[in-house]
Amino acid sequence: MEMNFSEVIFESDCQELIKYINDGNRLCAWEIYSVVEDIKVWAQSRRWSFVWCNRKKNIVAHWLASSCLNRSLVSLTGCIPPGLSPLLANDVYRLYHH
Repeated sequence: MEMNFSEVIFESDCQELIKYINDGNRLCAWEIYSVVEDIKVWAQSRRWSFVWCNRKKNIVAHWLASSCLNRSLVSLTGCIPPGLSPLLANDVYRLYHH
């Protein structure tokens, strides 16, 4: 929201989360209810899409999330971390060759 992107596609390998966000009447676990409801409200006035992506095709996002969780990723400003570079190259290759 702070970056004012006009259109965003969020991908997740958590199929249930995507179902909770996309289906206005679907009830979710109370632990994530308030977060899911906030996402729904924010998405109403924006062109945000939420799609499920198979975990095997979501390797870059998984790497980034894991790195943030274990605090091994300090910043992405100005450079691509060495461990991320081959994953990105593989994604680009698959994008154009499949």
